Order: sequence, then C-alpha cells, then structure tokens
Amino acid sequence: MAEHGSIEELVSEEVGKGRRSVHVECSREMGRRALDAVREVQGARRGAYFLEEDGGFDRDTVRSYLRFFARLAAAPSSAVAKALAHFGLEGAARTMVAKLDPEQRALLGFARMSLFEPEVCFCERPLLDLGPDARALVLAWIGERSEAGTLFVTVGQPLREALLMPGEAFWEEEGLLRPAVLDEDGETAAGDGADDLADEVRVCKIAAKAGEATLLLDPREIDFIESADRVNYASVRGELYPTTFTMDELEERLVRFGFFRCHRSYIVNVQKVSRVERYTRNTFDLVLSDASRTSIPLSKGRAEEMRDRFGW
Repeated sequence: MAEHGSIEELVSEEVGKGRRSVHVECSREMGRRALDAVREVQGARRGAYFLEEDGGFDRDTVRSYLRFFARLAAAPSSAVAKALAHFGLEGAARTMVAKLDPEQRALLGFARMSLFEPEVCFCERPLLDLGPDARALVLAWIGERSEAGTLFVTVGQPLREALLMPGEAFWEEEGLLRPAVLDEDGETAAGDGADDLADEVRVCKIAAKAGEATLLLDPREIDFIESADRVNYASVRGELYPTTFTMDELEERLVRFGFFRCHRSYIVNVQKVSRVERYTRNTFDLVLSDASRTSIPLSKGRAEEMRDRFGW
C-alpha cells in the first residue's frame, strides 16, 4: 500500500470509498483531524463513535443507559441483554455509571456502539483502559463487525495494537501516514539448517541500551522483539530496550532459542506464548504469559508456518 500525505486523504481514500478499515498510530491532534474526516465521509451510513472523553451519564445505571441508546437505535428489545452479556457487564447492570472503573466505562462505550450495528465506526485509543480479558471481548466484537462489513477507523494507539485490528495499520512520520506491512512471504532468515543446529550449545547475548549502560540480555529473558519507528526493541518484563541489531540479524540469532518471526515487525519468544486468538479469517494475535498478557500480532502469511513448525 502507498503512503498518504494526510489523515484526511487516508480516510477519504480507504473509508470514504468503502475499501477497508484503517488503524493509525498518530498524535492526538491528527486523531482529532481523523474524527472530522470520518464525520465528513460517513454520509448516510450508520455511524458510531468512541472518544476518550466519553463517560456515559453518571446518574444512570448501566442497563438504563443502554436502554436509552437502544431506543435511539431502534434496536430490538433483546439487544441490551445481548450487549451486556457480550461485553461482560451483566454483573454491573444495576451499577450507577458514576461508580464504574475505567475498564467498565470503556466496555460500556463499546456496548453502546454495538446497539447501532454501525457501518462506520471511529475509535480513539480503543484498548487503552482494557485488561487482557476485556481486550479480547472488544477485539472479538471488532472482528465480528468487520466480517459484517463495518469499516473502522482507530487512532492514537501504539502500532502493536493497531496491528491487532482487522484492516490496514499505518503510522505517522513527519506528517506522512506510512503503511505497516502485514504479510511477508518466503523462508525465514534462519534457512533450512536451523534444525541441524538445535542441539549445538551456543552462547548468545543480545546487546541493548539502558541509558548510558549496555545490557547483555539472555534470550530466555526476552518476551518479544518489536520494531517501531525504525528502532528495534527487546521487551523484558514489560520494559523496552533498544538494540542496534536489525530484525533479520535478531531473527537469525534467536531462532535456535525458540523465537519465531510472527510478523514483519515482531519476533516472539514462543515459550512465552500462552494462546493464539483469531478474530476474523485473517486476523490473529498471540497472547503472552507475561504480567500484562501482551498481545502480539500474527500475520496471516505466517500463521500457517507457525502451525506447521510448532504443531498448533
């Protein structure tokens, strides 16, 4: 995909013409321009919006809040119960909106949007306040709506989260919107000889920076490698440490320690993967067993290779 000169151009070309969903790592200012652009191209299509300042009506209960919007949406009587169940809010149905925690308020926002069965949906930092379980509920709903034809525009999130969404991911650099490549065909950098070296004892340390110090990381400590803004980072216990190695060099060094190039921009320690989630036919992510249960994108082109290699 080509880069775009402005967020307005991106939204007009991709969403305005009904082509695909777009998910953008960008500044708040650009995100607000995206909001205006979505409103401009929505037209007669049903729309739904999730903004950071949305909080609901504090004096309503969760159920009464959703009932109000169900009437606006002309949704069937069963829609509120379905929304409460899907987003895990049944236990909070009688709770005042003012007493909800940030995660519950976010889920309430998605429950509200679901009542409209939107054709165009704008979300500002949609996964910001969500823990792993809530994140899975929201991604599942986004996947379902995408399969039904809804076009999403999400903004402001890290590229890693943008890549979890169905559609195309972009990142902002010097005012331009550059596409993140989702699939990469061909053999992995390790080549056919990787298995022959599996039993060979090798000493391997990954050099990374922490301030003025240079860390020598044991591969077993690394959860994943992430490439962002032309810098490659090793993630260790929730902290990102920049390294001067290229992604191809890191893949070649780490493959023998159980790492897998799951995406052009990510190399994951497979020992840290607790489950594989699938939200649409072409949207996968790997959930790690770290404290944050981090989600890492798995590109469609590499999912089959991962199944073949690890027997999943």
